[in-house]
Amino acid sequence: MKYQVGERVNGMINNITDLGIFLTLPHRHTGLIHYSDFGDNWLRERNRYQKGQELHVVIVHNRKGKLGLSLKRVNDPELVDPKNQFSKTKEADFAEVLNDTARDAHKEIDKLKKILNNN
Repeated sequence: MKYQVGERVNGMINNITDLGIFLTLPHRHTGLIHYSDFGDNWLRERNRYQKGQELHVVIVHNRKGKLGLSLKRVNDPELVDPKNQFSKTKEADFAEVLNDTARDAHKEIDKLKKILNNN
């Protein structure tokens, strides 16, 4: 599996070093949240985290398979998530897209209910 810049993922902390926090991501990939992501507070911040803790991060770079991760930028709109179908939706169109999605979901639910009722 190839991770793309902007993708949001959950990972499990496997090591905390002076360099930063190393996470194990799905499919046994690893990545690093560099200490600079924590600004001048790294020495204090590192004590807030523990091995085995799950974190939600964003991929900020993928260089030769080495993944750079960020906690600070997980909500950064400049990092568009390529796997999120709503990422490129304009704010003015969001309500319409959301209504369409809800309508489609209700249709699928109705189909599944009919299938279940026939069994």
